[in-house]
Amino acid sequence: HAVARMAERKVSLAELDLIIRSPEMVIPQGPKWIFVKSLPKRPDNLVAAVLIEKREKQVWLVLSVLVRFEKRL
Repeated sequence: HAVARMAERKVSLAELDLIIRSPEMVIPQGPKWIFVKSLPKRPDNLVAAVLIEKREKQVWLVLSVLVRFEKRL
């Protein structure tokens, strides 16, 4: 799912890496997390990655990638 959304929304692996390594905002959503970042030269900011932490392996699994992200209150 995440790879399809990256292609559909034209988010590169380098951009995804930047979102995960240096997010501007991290929003907990139960077992999931949303990492958000404004990326240079993208007209569809904010870009977000929905992740779930795999604690037993200490890695993040990307579930989806979003563009034009808006945090809802």
